[in-house]
This record gives sequence, structure tokens and C-alpha cells, in this order.
Amino acid sequence: DARQINLTRFPLFFPEKRAFFLEGSNLFRFGLGLGSNFIPFYSRRVGLLEEQLVSLDGGLKVLGQAGRWGIAALDVETGRHKGTPRANLLAGRVTYDVDDHLRVGTVVTNGSPDGVRSNTLAGFDAVWRTSQFAGDKNFFVGLWGALSAGDVGNGQKTGFGVKIDYPNDLWDVNLRFDQYGDSFDPALGFLPRPATRQYRFSAAYQPRPEGGFFAWVRQFFFEFNPSLVTDLHGVTQSWRVFTAPFNVRTQSGEHLEANWAPQFERLTESFEVAPGVVIPVGAYHFNRFRAEAQSSDHRPWRVGATVWFGHFYTGHLTQVEAFANWTSPRGSFSAKVSAENDFGYLPQGNFITRLWQAKAVYAFSPDLILSGYVQYDSVSRNIGLNARLRWTVQPGNDVFLVWNRGWLSPSEGNAYNLTTRLDQIVLKARWTFRP
Repeated sequence: DARQINLTRFPLFFPEKRAFFLEGSNLFRFGLGLGSNFIPFYSRRVGLLEEQLVSLDGGLKVLGQAGRWGIAALDVETGRHKGTPRANLLAGRVTYDVDDHLRVGTVVTNGSPDGVRSNTLAGFDAVWRTSQFAGDKNFFVGLWGALSAGDVGNGQKTGFGVKIDYPNDLWDVNLRFDQYGDSFDPALGFLPRPATRQYRFSAAYQPRPEGGFFAWVRQFFFEFNPSLVTDLHGVTQSWRVFTAPFNVRTQSGEHLEANWAPQFERLTESFEVAPGVVIPVGAYHFNRFRAEAQSSDHRPWRVGATVWFGHFYTGHLTQVEAFANWTSPRGSFSAKVSAENDFGYLPQGNFITRLWQAKAVYAFSPDLILSGYVQYDSVSRNIGLNARLRWTVQPGNDVFLVWNRGWLSPSEGNAYNLTTRLDQIVLKARWTFRP
């Protein structure tokens, strides 16, 4: 996984990386543009429990499309983990294309990663799409609803939502509403903010100048994106207004942007934003600002930097991100380094969090690729190395040789006195059989 720094009180979303779960994952996609706000089946729940690996004793996946029908089903048996029993985890989805515009579908999950609770989720969605709205424009409408059952409590067990989307080149506008009950609990899904109503609006005016003073501009992006989250009684939990008064892509591919994002957060419980720095209960309004610049991705060298600054709860926070990429002229070698450094100054305490990453890939040939990935973060103080040699015998048949190593850096004293915490070599073969 690419590590992330979390300065919020909500869990972070990490994308799936395992090939078995990635293949055909688009067939499990539910709703219209829900993103990481709600995912009924989040495959990372399978094989991970409280950030610890759980053995996968066996799994079966069925994917297919026949005419207007689409089907995806997955059943996995996990092993025991630190006293928790074995668990059987099931996810399935069926879709039907009513016509060229309307698709309806269902999703079902059953089981809990801990193997203790009973949990079932069932959902329905419908998405209508056209590219001929008002002649030649895109226009989408999506509806969804879902229900939790099992050991989920006695509250509101349902969730539902609607989205209207007008994604076009000059105007890109969408409006959505979603509600998640206080007992709506998808044990095999991802839901970072349960027991909420969420209102989101996004509008972007994206003109393309033709000559004149702005001949150097390929396209402008003027954005206005307000969002509001309340509890189920209508009490505001948070709101944010992201604006882009200046956002431009040049003719040569450079990207320049400036943003203003006022924000409100109501904390009903204190939370630890960094080790030893606790934000107390209360209502907070603060302003955040961003400046961003990136060079064109059509050149061998690509560099960029982003700076967020302004107020943050009871104090100030400055976040600096930068990256540099280089690709060899023939494309056989590429390297990337990136760094994020966050500097917080609050009455409850000051903190600095760092995340440094470096990645290199060399292709001896299209079938033999060597990659290396190193990352360090100051929260875990862990330096991780992942080196992988991939040999594609033929399409669908691969052999991997992987070396994973981890070191723990001391918080005080000699920074170079590293302790090895992980040293692992893995040989893996993946074979695809086609009738």
C-alpha cells in the first residue's frame, strides 16, 4: 500500500492491490458516483482484520456477461486469527440492461470479517445514462437503496441516495443526496460516516479560450463545490465549500491552481490528530487555502508542488507536498520521488508529520519488469522496501519474485540505528486456464 497521512477523524480509503480481487471488480461497482463515501463490497475487508493479515484458505469467483445480464460472485473462506473463528464471506451482484440507457442491479453481501457477528446487506440500484441530452450532451441519473440485517442494532438499518449528473466539457455539474442509518452497517463494505445525511453539489465552468490574450490557455476550470453533512436529526456535523477561482491547463500541459476552502467541523468527541495532540469537543470554523503547480506530463521530467495553509481547528496547519518524475527516452526506466510534510501549530501542542516515498521501475523487456518501492512515515517510524521481479510467461501467466523488508527508526538518538522488523522473500505464480 501507498501510505497516507490521516489528519481527520475518519478512516482512510486504500485501493485494492491484489490481482484476484481486482480482476472483474468493475462488475461489483454499485450506484452512480458514490466513490469512497459508500462501497457495499470493499474487497480489502477480506483477508484484513484490524489492519492485521488473515489467512485466506480458499476462494471462488464467478464473473460473466450474457446478453443484457451481468453477474459477479465471490465466496472466500478465511482462517482463524488471534482467537477469532473461521469466517465465510460472500458477495454477489447481478445487473440487467433494460435498454441502451437504463441499467438496474442488485448487490448482496453476507458474513463478517471477525467471524463472530452475523451481517447481511442487500441493495438495489438503477442508473440511467444518455449522451444525447439536448442534442449531444451527457446526462446521468442514479438511484440506490440498501438494507443491513443481523447484529447491527435497533436503529435505522437502511441507506439510500440519488445523484443527478451533467458531465460535459463546458459545464460539469452534479447534485447528490445520500442518507445512512445509524444501524446501517455493511460489515464487508466501506462507510466512513454512518448515521448521516450528506448533501453535495459540484459545478465547474470550463471554457477553452480561442486566441487573444489567453491564447496560452488550453482550458480554464472555475469550480464551486459545497458539501454539507448532518446527523439524522438535521444537526450540522460539518460543511465545506471548495472553490477554484483560478485553475488553468496551459497549451503546453502545465497545471496552475489556487483554491479557497472554508470549512466547519462539529466535534462531539475529542480526537487525536497527531500523537499527543488532542482536539477537544467543540464547533470549529476555519479557512484553508491551496496553491498548486505541475509541469506537463508530456516531458521526460515532471515536477509539481502543492501547499495547503491557513487555520486548522484551534491553530494553524501548513501541508507541503512535492514530487518529481523522470522517464527515460525509450520508456524502459522510470523513477518517482514524493514527499509530504505537515506542520501543525495548536494550543494543544505542535506536531510535524512526514511521508516520503520513492519508486523506480525498469523493464528489461515487456515481459520482464523489475520494480522497487521505498516509503517512510514519521507516525509509524517504519521504513518499508518492496522489490518485485515480474516475468510474464505469456498473457495471464505470471511469476513474481518479491522481497519485502521493514526497518524501525528510533524516535530519539541515532537516526541511522535501524532495527529490522520484517524480512520476507515470496515466490508467487499465477496461471490462467482458458477453455
